[in-house]
Amino acid sequence: MLLGNKCDMEDKRVVLKAKGEQIAREHGIRFFETSAKANINIEKAFLTLAEDILRKTPVKEPNSENVDISSGGGVTGWKNKCC
Repeated sequence: MLLGNKCDMEDKRVVLKAKGEQIAREHGIRFFETSAKANINIEKAFLTLAEDILRKTPVKEPNSENVDISSGGGVTGWKNKCC
């Protein structure tokens, strides 16, 4: 994710919004302009980032070698597979 900060200070802008969007497109990432002072896109940026991370994080399924299912369900005990 690429964030352009202080978007509330348009008179002091150094990088054009279009340039930020172009860079984000080139790298296949999202772009937001934000302002903590004016509360612009702060929550949206954090929530979007968290959702993207969760979407890309593989869900680990317990495998039968590491799970004791004899007690009726769930992960109840790990078998020792140490050296």
